[in-house]
Formats: sequence, C-alpha cells, structure tokens
Amino acid sequence: MPLAEFGPFAEVFARGELAVPGHLELLGLHQPGAQVVIDRIQRALSLGPSQPWIDALFGDANWRPHLVGAIALILDNRRTLTPASLWHAIDAGSWVLPQLVVSAYLIDPDFPARCRDRIRAGAPVTPPSGLSPADRHSATGQGSTCDRSAKLLASLVTVGRRLPSLSTWIDSECSRSDLVALLTQDVDNAPGICNGWLGKLVEQFEIRGIHLISAAQQAVEADGRVSS
Repeated sequence: MPLAEFGPFAEVFARGELAVPGHLELLGLHQPGAQVVIDRIQRALSLGPSQPWIDALFGDANWRPHLVGAIALILDNRRTLTPASLWHAIDAGSWVLPQLVVSAYLIDPDFPARCRDRIRAGAPVTPPSGLSPADRHSATGQGSTCDRSAKLLASLVTVGRRLPSLSTWIDSECSRSDLVALLTQDVDNAPGICNGWLGKLVEQFEIRGIHLISAAQQAVEADGRVSS
C-alpha cells in the first residue's frame, strides 16, 4: 500500500494522536477517533481536485484505502467526485464490500440500477490478479471468489431493500435457487455489517450537522422541489 500514491490523503492513515492507524477508526466508527479521521479526509478534499487520488485509493488492491475513499465520497456528496472507481472496488470483491455498498447507496443516484444489474447477474466479482498468496490475504482478506460473491450479494440485497423501488423486486429475485444457495455462503454476516456501519455512519455525520439519506431519495426530493 504505497501511501505516496494517495497524495494529501496519505496523512489519513497515520496513527498520530489516535489509538490505532487512521483507517482502522473507519471500521468501527467510534467516537472520538472517527471524527479525527473524518476531519483529516475533509482537509485532504479541501486541497484541490481530488478525483485522481480517490481513483488511486479505490484502485489499490488493499481494502484499507477503500474505506478512506468511501468517506471522501460521502463528504463530497457528488459535488466534484464520481463513484466509478468505488464500483470498480466493489466488483473486485473488496474485503469491505458491505461498507462500500452502503457508501454507493448514499452517493450514487444510479444505485438502484447498478444494484439490480449485479443481483440479476449473481453478484460476480473479479479479484485483483498478480498477488502472491500472502499479499492477497493481507490486501483482500481470506475467502474464495465465491465467498466474495456471496458477501456482495448479501450486501446488495440488504442495502437495496431499504429502497421502496427495489424491495419487492429483490424479494422476488432472491427466490431464485442459485441466489438462495449463494446467500448461504456469506460467512461474514454482511447484512449485520451493512446495517451496523450505516447506523454508525449516520451518527458520525449527524455530529457534523450532515443528515445522510440515499442518493436516490435525494434525487426524488430534488425533483419535487423543481416541479413545485
């Protein structure tokens, strides 16, 4: 994980005054460390165009930069950054898939369509190639490609059901025998991670005066304001 590639976001990973390296605070999102790290990410965003650094964070095979990139996208809230590289990390089967799917739900207005496409296809993932077994374990965690697909499917199903436009369709689609079987292979409890992390995320952003809702809901509310 070459920090120099992440430009101003490199400081986010430092331990400094924290009990653990910065990125690890983003796993549990506990006070007060999470606020320190979110402040670091906000400062990095303020230093100029950030898309190249965000793409580098998500382009790394290691899951640790993915958490930093996810928080950066949520803070930016589509003002200057695009979610394409976030979806790249999702499709590569990042170890923090639940957190990344939650982030996509919050910042990508096209989440419903992207979610449908991946569920319909059986949530395929293509892990990064060219890593030694030891490097792969460190960067992407344990588990087979099938395990990662199961984790992705469980994440998409859990988060997608929060949208009225998707919930009934997901219930119907998940009656397919192949998806039923795949969901049983989610050994990491992706639904629990999704719901727990989203809850903590909402709490941390409320402290900052930011009310988080799905990007799809933001789009609906914006359309309502325009039509009125």
